[in-house]
Amino acid sequence: MLRQLRRAILLFAALPALAQTGEEILARVDRLRHPWSAFSVELTVKDAKTAQRWKVSARENGDARLDGLGVKEKGRAVLMLGDQMWLLLPGSKRPVKITPQQRMLGPAAGGDVARTRFRQDYTVQEVTEETLDEHLCWRLELAARKPTASARTVRLWVAKDRLLPLKAEFRLASGKLARTALFGPPVQALGQSVLSWMELVEPGGAKAHLAFSGWSKGGVDAELFELPETAR
Repeated sequence: MLRQLRRAILLFAALPALAQTGEEILARVDRLRHPWSAFSVELTVKDAKTAQRWKVSARENGDARLDGLGVKEKGRAVLMLGDQMWLLLPGSKRPVKITPQQRMLGPAAGGDVARTRFRQDYTVQEVTEETLDEHLCWRLELAARKPTASARTVRLWVAKDRLLPLKAEFRLASGKLARTALFGPPVQALGQSVLSWMELVEPGGAKAHLAFSGWSKGGVDAELFELPETAR
């Protein structure tokens, strides 16, 4: 009897992935990119022509702000408040509102994808098993909770053995592929596993590499998320 009990315990321990629901999988994936309720991280965006550096600040409710650190983008900021996104330009008192279509372009796209919280922003429609690049994965079909989301559906592949994201396809309301995200392996920061990099691939083949470094827990200034009176 004791031997059978031990076998049952070992079998249960050997099958952790089978007990995972879609919501639990998304929570694990989100924790790599949003390791704390409030944090900041340095984002380096490189494509075939340029390299940009931004500081990303995120707070508890999901709002985020990107502040330019490089020479060309210094003084610029992208502010994401709820479903709205704004571009703040140096020398201008009036922010420029970014449409959902424009969110899929340039640094706004990197910020939009990087700040996406799958569990909060999407519902799980289907979970199936599939092999991707020789990795046994969960494939999740996700639908946006709000019609204002820049990507209305997402197909996400998560490795079953460690529940690590490998690939995500973001699609518009029309069903057209907007971009594909490839996820790098996790690294340690302040005792927490965090995402090391992402690569965004356009349907035409253009690529942008997003590297994350200098993670900092908490300490996000609330004043950073206040819009000028002219934008209200």
